[in-house]
Amino acid sequence: MNFYYHTNPEDKSMLSLEESAHVVKVLRAKTGDQIALMDGLGHSYLVEITDPNPRKCTFKIIEKTKAKAKCFRVHLAIAPTKSVDRLEWFVEKACEMGVDEISIIQTQRTERKKVNHERLEKKAISAMKQSKNFWKCQVNELKKLKDFVNSQKEEANKYVAYVETGTEDLLQKKLLPKTHCLILIGPEGDFSPEEIDLLKNAKFEMVSLGKNVLRTETAGVAAVHTVNLINQ
Repeated sequence: MNFYYHTNPEDKSMLSLEESAHVVKVLRAKTGDQIALMDGLGHSYLVEITDPNPRKCTFKIIEKTKAKAKCFRVHLAIAPTKSVDRLEWFVEKACEMGVDEISIIQTQRTERKKVNHERLEKKAISAMKQSKNFWKCQVNELKKLKDFVNSQKEEANKYVAYVETGTEDLLQKKLLPKTHCLILIGPEGDFSPEEIDLLKNAKFEMVSLGKNVLRTETAGVAAVHTVNLINQ
């Protein structure tokens, strides 16, 4: 069954314009038909269509279910790629793989200074529905690296993918199962020496993602996949 997104079905029994149009025009749903909703907070709902209006489709809730939460949390901070398509691809794939939070960071060598946060949000929602992951990934606005580092209050193991000496441990050797982690991925050209000093002072550990040189978005997906494997 396909899922549709609604932030609070219990308070507002009407689909968004976009979701209404899809349910009524594409699925050709009629009064009495049942569809499934998710709120991005771990809940799924079985609902019955009460008015198949293509602009404001209404429903009533039949059943509410709570999904089991993960025992670990993954926060990935990444520099935006020069190509917006590659950044959107990364957000989509990382969300499909269950990353909990994505922060977009501006570094000294970041070429893209602006990102379309609304489009990234749409990618996160689409990936949540496609993968049937009942928690929506939180996608944060672009923030300068120093401000991002200073804002981090969460208790998590902190890593930065950076090959400085060639002797850095692989990420999978540092990760512990069932623990929260924050992983930083730098821009093309990597972090500057000053930024590495900042991250080391903030207790980030330098780690490697392997011997091959990866594109920014590939490194991000590799990091999320590594965390998932450790927590299987």
